[in-house]
Amino acid sequence: MGRLVQLELENFKSYRGHQVIGPFTSFTAVVGPNGAGKSNLMDAISFVLGVRSTHLRSSQLKDLVYRGRAVKGQSEGAVDEAGDQRGRRAWVRAVYDDGGRTVTFQRSIGDNGESEYRINNRVVSLSTYNQALEAQNILVKAKNFLVFQGDVEAVAAQSPKDLTRLIEQISGSWELQHEYSAHERRQDAAAERSTFAYNKKRAVAAEVQSIVEQKKELDTYESKLQQRTKLTELHMLHRLFVAESRIDAIKQEAEALDGGTIAQATEQRAEADASLQSQKKTQARAYKAVSRQERQIKLVEHKIETRQPRLVGLGERVTYAQRRREQIEENMERAQEDVVRQREVVVGIEQERGRVAEAEKTFESCQVGAALETGVQHSEETMSEFERLSEQLRSECAEDMHARDTQDQQIRLLGEAAKRAADRLASQQSQLVGLAASEHAGEQQRQRAAADVAAAEAALQQVRRDGDAARAERGRLERVEAELHEKLAGVLAQLAQARADQRESAREARLRDMVAALQRVFPGVHGRLAELCRPTQRKYDVSVATVLGRHMDAIVVDRQTTALECIRHIKEQRAGQATFLPLDTLKASSSDRLRHAVRGARPATDVLQYDTGIEAAVLHACGGALICDSLDAAKHACYELRLEAKAVTLDGSVIHRSGLITGGADSRGGQRAQAWESAAVDELRRARDRMAEELQVVARARRGLASEEVLSAQLAGQQARHRVAREVLEALDRKLQGAATERKHLERSVAECIPAVAHAETELEHATEARAAAAARIYSAARPLFATFCRSLGIADLEAFERQLLPAAEAVEERRMQFRTQLARLDSQLAFERQQLDEAVAKLARLTQTLADTRASLAEMQAALSSEQIEMAALVAQLDALRGELASLSSKYGAASEDVHAARQTLEHGRRELDTLSKSLAAKAAELERARAEKAAVLRKCKIEDITVPLQRGSLQALPLDAAISSTTAGTRLAESEFSQLSLGDTQVSSASLDAAADEIVPDYTALPHHARTGVPATVDQKYSEDIARLSVEIDALNPNPHARERLDAARERLREIESEHNAARQEARDAKTAFHAVRMRRHDVFMRCYNHLATAIDQAYKALTQSPLFPLGGTAYLALEDPESPYLAGVKYHAMPPLKRFRDMDQLSGGEKTVAALALLFALQTFRPAPFFVLDEVDAALDLANVAKLANFLRENARFIVISLKQALFERAQSLVGIYRDQSQNSSRVLTLDLEQFST
Repeated sequence: MGRLVQLELENFKSYRGHQVIGPFTSFTAVVGPNGAGKSNLMDAISFVLGVRSTHLRSSQLKDLVYRGRAVKGQSEGAVDEAGDQRGRRAWVRAVYDDGGRTVTFQRSIGDNGESEYRINNRVVSLSTYNQALEAQNILVKAKNFLVFQGDVEAVAAQSPKDLTRLIEQISGSWELQHEYSAHERRQDAAAERSTFAYNKKRAVAAEVQSIVEQKKELDTYESKLQQRTKLTELHMLHRLFVAESRIDAIKQEAEALDGGTIAQATEQRAEADASLQSQKKTQARAYKAVSRQERQIKLVEHKIETRQPRLVGLGERVTYAQRRREQIEENMERAQEDVVRQREVVVGIEQERGRVAEAEKTFESCQVGAALETGVQHSEETMSEFERLSEQLRSECAEDMHARDTQDQQIRLLGEAAKRAADRLASQQSQLVGLAASEHAGEQQRQRAAADVAAAEAALQQVRRDGDAARAERGRLERVEAELHEKLAGVLAQLAQARADQRESAREARLRDMVAALQRVFPGVHGRLAELCRPTQRKYDVSVATVLGRHMDAIVVDRQTTALECIRHIKEQRAGQATFLPLDTLKASSSDRLRHAVRGARPATDVLQYDTGIEAAVLHACGGALICDSLDAAKHACYELRLEAKAVTLDGSVIHRSGLITGGADSRGGQRAQAWESAAVDELRRARDRMAEELQVVARARRGLASEEVLSAQLAGQQARHRVAREVLEALDRKLQGAATERKHLERSVAECIPAVAHAETELEHATEARAAAAARIYSAARPLFATFCRSLGIADLEAFERQLLPAAEAVEERRMQFRTQLARLDSQLAFERQQLDEAVAKLARLTQTLADTRASLAEMQAALSSEQIEMAALVAQLDALRGELASLSSKYGAASEDVHAARQTLEHGRRELDTLSKSLAAKAAELERARAEKAAVLRKCKIEDITVPLQRGSLQALPLDAAISSTTAGTRLAESEFSQLSLGDTQVSSASLDAAADEIVPDYTALPHHARTGVPATVDQKYSEDIARLSVEIDALNPNPHARERLDAARERLREIESEHNAARQEARDAKTAFHAVRMRRHDVFMRCYNHLATAIDQAYKALTQSPLFPLGGTAYLALEDPESPYLAGVKYHAMPPLKRFRDMDQLSGGEKTVAALALLFALQTFRPAPFFVLDEVDAALDLANVAKLANFLRENARFIVISLKQALFERAQSLVGIYRDQSQNSSRVLTLDLEQFST
């Protein structure tokens, strides 16, 4: 590797004329005062090596040319000959030794302000110039050969991206950036084109497939149209067959009907109605009396419930106030003890401070006397002679005097270190004593807190035992009450059943008669849901009845039109009310998702046996309900699994979707047929009264117990007191634990400080001995020189003179500092202890006031509690009296209710007989009319919808289309809301012509299959309807394209063309990806080769710059990649940790630490592509002497540096010096050189 030999300048910046700087050695230091032109020398080196003018503290190249100034003694208009009269030209030439071959690099500034480049005095281009420099590892863009003034910290503080850019410039990967970006863009564009072609191919392929499916759909559509037409013809033929069959059957049944005794039944019903009204008035008077008495009881109970929490709250507050009073009294005793103890501490500190102050006064008085006795005076001539001889002695013994001064500084530093170690040891020992006292006091507080916790724990256990006992008693009473309620509910249910037995039986009989009549008239009526399905096992009877609920008596029909016709018929016959479930409109989801959701539960449909034809009605009625074996299984399904379903248990308990729970229901199947005797009913009434009295006794006992809110409040209050006591104890434990930890830490620290003090004292002794040896050599050399001087003063030698001249003032000042330090410490401690005493006195005063307030408040609360207890006793007595009166009134009301029930049964029986006789006569006529209307409606539909039906006689053309529609036919097309509003006057005889025309038409049933004639009409009709509906849905869903066959061939040809385009685009994408990968890997390898080298070299450089005798290993520095895959696109983080310091970001380091870190990074960069020289401009500005010395050693060991520095500790270690000074007479910078190697020993 070559080296820079010298530099030649011509009118460059502050250098006037032609000047030669050099020769440069391996380690050259440039020195000089500020403003002499040192940085201009740095700019000259940068300029000749091709750095842009913007980096040379100039906006343009012409600013770099030396500007002539008026020389002293000339006129203002005259300029020197090196000024502007020379055309403002300048140049810098670098003489470079390349392995014995001399190469000159020259850069000039012409008259026009442009640069000219020369190599060996031959003009070259800038690119050729830079290539020649790069051949010598001088990278102009990366500036790997120089660091400008003030830029060193910016190197370390630069962002990770900037550091990445610097590594790219050093490694050479930056040159691949444009090629990388071009290949990346090409790859992205090719991938985009390939994706576009692929998507286009997919779209066309999907279009071809769609057209194929359209062709298949067209074929399927045409086939299904033919099937639906055939099924529709058979369906209409079957409906005509059923209608004619019904007409024949109704005619035969109508001939067998006969009238009844309606007048006699009407008279009996009027007599029963009068008796019922009389019994109802008696029952109403008894009910009012019972209601009035219940309102009075509720009012008294509300008063008791309102006062009960207030009474309990007062009791709790009294108990809490008593405990608080006791706690405050204990705290006052402890506070008084703290005041006495704190006063003793303050008195002790005041006495100690007085003793120290007295000792200080004694010492000062002694020093004044000693100074008067030992005072020595010298004349000015004597001191002048002493200074002259001392200067001569310094020139002769410079090395020994330098060693003595160095040892003096070392002794001072070691003495301060020993004093700091001793002070630290004394402080820690004092802290240990204070911690021991604090631990003793804290232990006493902990014992008291532990006693408080034990007391609170015992009280809490007692409250819990009392609460558990109260809850157990309440639970027992609740169980007794629940048993009584259950028994009473059973008795009341039996009584109600006895009253409702006849009424229920009559209602069911009417409902069965109505369903039978509807089935005779309308063939689409299947029957009641309770008769069409039944549980698989008897144990499911109650739960299934609960699930079905109001739908048990619902009537299942085939279609909505049938339901509307049935409703019309019921209105006409005044047959009552009914709910219809049309199978064709019911929409119910399957319950398969619930089948295995919960163990012990299954869908309600799984425990029912029914025909599949009515499955929609069963699903609708069950509503996705679950049958559960137990209430726990039902709660698990609804509350834990959160299933959206109603859960019913085997006993009839229900958990609704909303989360509400309702009680079970009894199976009344066997009870309906039970005959009730009057003796049994009387026994049930006596049992009811007896259970009501027992319930009153249990209720009074429950009120006597504390409520759950009261127990919870007592428990919460005691838990709060126990928690506070525990927290206090835990806080004291943590405090004692922290004190113990701190004491152990101080003990370890004291153990570490003792050897440190001994070591410091040993080092101090060694330094003192070395200083004494250096001083002995100086005094030995001074004896002949100071012999005459000492004889003239009558002094033995120079050492005796210096002892008189320099008295022991330092020892006196040190003793005074000790007195001041000790007094300051005692004053601070005294102020703190006095503050503690004031706080203790204030705390005692606060506790005294709090105790007085608590006692006053306790007296008030006790008085209020006594008053509340008296009022509560009076209310309880009043409630017992009112409940006794209620029992008597309830008995009277029950007897009146039984009489009303008997009268109502008699009236219902008469009404039922009359309805049966009056409605049976009109039923058959209405059925016959509806059957004829059904036939006419079917034929008219065939004519309107152009449905071909084979006929034996007549023609569809004879049917009138403009005739009014009969009531039954209208119902087939009107919504139920519209149908219910039609009056009989709106739909009358105008349909006679249509019915008569329909009677003349006789269909031909030869094409009707045998199974359609002999099967159940509703099932066959439903099967035809389902098949037609299914085909209609399928046909409507198809929506075929009639042009699908023509479009298929064109689409297939277009697909072949696009496949060819896609293959070409995919191959182009592969080629672009391969090329980009090659460039990417080449850039990655070039970058990582440099990075891996730097990662190793930077730690070595940083360790070399931070090593010291105390820290031989030095610090740690490392690099980290933000993106290992593509490191050149992300940042590189630089971290440095000085010795014995934790990890911190670079911006948190001090100025000197940043400088050292930056230098380590710069030196590491130099090791990868090392430039032949490295120019540093005042990089040591932020370094202390120790770090400057380390830097100098590093530069000395790795010598190829030109360093501009103002610090002697650095430039005195250089091999040569270049001195820059300002020649004021010439108004120019001048250069001096000095080879320091000739002075090396």
